[in-house]
Parts: sequence; structure tokens; C-alpha cells
Amino acid sequence: MTSAAIVGAAQVIQRPGERSLEDALGPIELLAEAARRAAADAGAPALLSRVDWIGVAGGWFPYRNPAQLVGQHLGLRDVATALTPISGTTPQDMVALASERIIKGDLEVALVLGGEARWSDRRISRSGREPSWETAPGEGEPEMLKGFAPEVITEAQHFGSAATAYALMEDRLRVVHGRTVDEQRDFAARLWAGFSAVAAENPYAWDRALHTAEEVRDATPDNRMISFPYTKAMVANNTVDMTSALLVCDSAVALSAGVSRDRMVFPHVVTSSHETWQVLHRNELCETPALATAGRAAFEITGLTVDDIAHIDLYACFPAIVEMSAASLGFGDRRPLTVTGGLGFAGGAVGNSTGQSIAAMVPLVRAGGYGLVHGNGGNATKHSFAIYDSRPPGTFVNRDCQGEVDHRERLEIAEGWTGPVEVEAATVVFDREGPTHVFAAVRNSTGARSWATSNDQSLMEQAMREGLTGARGEITSDRQFR
Repeated sequence: MTSAAIVGAAQVIQRPGERSLEDALGPIELLAEAARRAAADAGAPALLSRVDWIGVAGGWFPYRNPAQLVGQHLGLRDVATALTPISGTTPQDMVALASERIIKGDLEVALVLGGEARWSDRRISRSGREPSWETAPGEGEPEMLKGFAPEVITEAQHFGSAATAYALMEDRLRVVHGRTVDEQRDFAARLWAGFSAVAAENPYAWDRALHTAEEVRDATPDNRMISFPYTKAMVANNTVDMTSALLVCDSAVALSAGVSRDRMVFPHVVTSSHETWQVLHRNELCETPALATAGRAAFEITGLTVDDIAHIDLYACFPAIVEMSAASLGFGDRRPLTVTGGLGFAGGAVGNSTGQSIAAMVPLVRAGGYGLVHGNGGNATKHSFAIYDSRPPGTFVNRDCQGEVDHRERLEIAEGWTGPVEVEAATVVFDREGPTHVFAAVRNSTGARSWATSNDQSLMEQAMREGLTGARGEITSDRQFR
């Protein structure tokens, strides 16, 4: 039976100061270099000449068909190309897609790529210069893979940033677990300090300094508050020059090309699902039925339990999602939950953190033990779980679990509601000068939810001192809470 295997994996990081801005490599050059290193990692550089499909995770780059440009840099012609939207699940989605097509006989060798050079790009732009790297849009039209529903983009404009949405979830976790504001801050900071310790040992982490829980939690000029209780250290860092590459291959083709059997890592299962597209519709802000369903399915399909998993990488853009996924899967917080250090410390291009995680997982699985990788996109919205092993599966399964997700009845939205409300969860949003406003989830007398804001100084202080959950007030027609 044909099996699809990851035979090569590589990461490339271009650190600040390693090159002048005039000589900095751009996204295409970094992606091509990662592809070359992945082929070298497989022990079969010639496999690159046999690549017949290149998929690239979407990013903040301007290319129309980046995969075609990478293929051109690698000397490939007439290679099929694909591009994903920006989402934390898409690298793993592409691994699943490539594996399915390989097993069906539609492909033999595929490259799954992601990353960018945003750190250098922003500094070149500020200097008023033009980058020296590849800037052509790319020829042809790539296969466009599925993304978010439009409602996700619309709602994101209300939050202003993902940090605000996840900080609301963090505050709701505090209430559900019966913690004080300070206890929840300490809990999240201890969790993140553990992630920092992993990043310190990761040669491809953007920030390898070891940060204590106090350094993570407390705001300073270098660690400003973003959306209470999240400081900069607790927030995903996408301003990096980083790429990854996964060389996915028919195992028989790999063996014939000289790949050693011990280089192969096999996807056993990839499961996916999504939450209600709008956070407003969710019955509980800090529960994710879609996450729980896809995670449970991955274990049921493989017949494994959490105790069988030796290596774990939970998507870690903000503490709240790790707290929710660890609880849903039964991992708790007493074992390492990352192999990279997460987005706060390891960093990652906006659409490729999961690609970096899989690339980091491959050598660990080669050495022994199952590996689990979680991808998350949006505001705890899209989820992907995969289990990898050094032995091939009986049958690879790529399952969309959406039909199994129990959302119960979607919560009603208090569209245009004015009048009495009660605060469900709240955060305080900051800019570089300090706190600007409270952003809160509120419920009316029927239980319908809305967003509300306030720039009342006393409310901001109360939110950061003891929390606002349970506070009663009014919401005006312009969503002001008082």
C-alpha cells in the first residue's frame, strides 16, 4: 500500500544583524533555501527535481503565485502550485492534502512551504529603500485553498487585534476557574515562562532569552501591556524572517531515490473543524466544541490516548488557546506543551507557525514516539490536529469533523440592543501611551451577547484590579458601556 511520508524538514531563520538590509534575503529566497535544506535533510537532494506540487502558506507578502517563483528559483518548470489564505491551520491542511494526493497516485513529491521576511521588509520600507530580493508577483494562477467565512473578517474589525479577543477568553477562563485577576495573570505567566524555556533551547526561535514568569507578566518599557492581562511577551510575534519546508513523498519513490527508511515520518491522521465563525455566537467564550471534537477524533481514529503521545505542540499564539486546548485534550499543564516555544518566543510568520512546528517535530518523531501538532486559526476558530509517527499507518485518514461538532443552539446576537446589560468578560486595551478603553462582552436580559466599550478610567482600573464580570450597566446605541 502506498504511504505518504515527510522525508525532509527544514527551517531557515535570518536573524537581525546577520545581513545588511541591502543584502537581506526575501521571502522567495528564504523559502527556496528551506526547500533545499529539506531535500538535504532527506539525504536525497535530487528529489527536488521531481517535485510536482508546491503549496505555500499565505502571508503578508505581495506575491500572487509565490510557489511558482520558488519553483523557478529551484529550477523547476510546469510544477503545480497552491496558495492558502492566512490561517494557523493551513500548513497542516497542506500536509493532509499532499498526503491524500500522493496516496491516490496524483502526486509523487510535494513541497509544503511557509514563511516570510517581515522583519527586514518593515525596516527596508522605513528606510525608504527598495528591497533587493525577488519582487515579481509570480506567473500563472495557483490553486487557492479554502479560508475563513467573511464574518470572521468583519468581526475582527470590532476587536482591533487578536490580542483583544484572546484576552477576553483569558478573563472568562479566570471566572470559570474561580481565580482572582492576579491569580489568572500568574497562571498564564507561569505557563508562558515554560514556553520561553523551550524556545531558549530551540536554535530556530526568534527570542532565545530565558524569561521568568515575573518578566513575562509585568509590564515594562520593553514589555508593554497590549490587552490586559497580556503583555508583549504573551502576544504572538509575527515580525520575523523565518521559513520552513516539508518534503512530502511517496515512500516507495523516496526509497528509490535513496532516502533512508529512518528519515521518514508518517502522518497517521489529520482532523479539522471550525467554531462558529463569529465569537459572538459562541455559547461560552472559553470553550471550543470544534477543538474538542477534532482532537478527540484524532485519538479515536488512531486508537491512541494522551499518554501515548511523546511530543506535543499546541498552537500558542496567546495563553488562552493553550489553556483551552490542553484542558480539552486532557494534557493539563504539567508536561511540555510545545516543541518550539510558541509564537511569543519562537515566533513565526503569520500563516506558518504550524509549519515551523511540524518541521521541529520531524526529528523528534524520527528519534521515537508519537508527535501531536495542533493548528489554530482566527480567534480559536479553525482547528487542525495531526498525529505523526516513524511507522506508517494502516490507513492515512484526513477527516473533516465539522458535521460532528455540537454547537448547541448558537447564541443570539443583541444586534442594535440598547439598555441594561451585564458584563460577561472584559479586557483593557492599550496603545504605546497607556490604557485606552475597556472592551467587554456583555449580555442583555434574554442572554443575547454584544460587544461594548468604555473609556471610563475607573472602569479600566476596576477591570485590571478585580475584573468587571457581573458588573451591570447600560449599553448605548454606539456600543458604549456605562
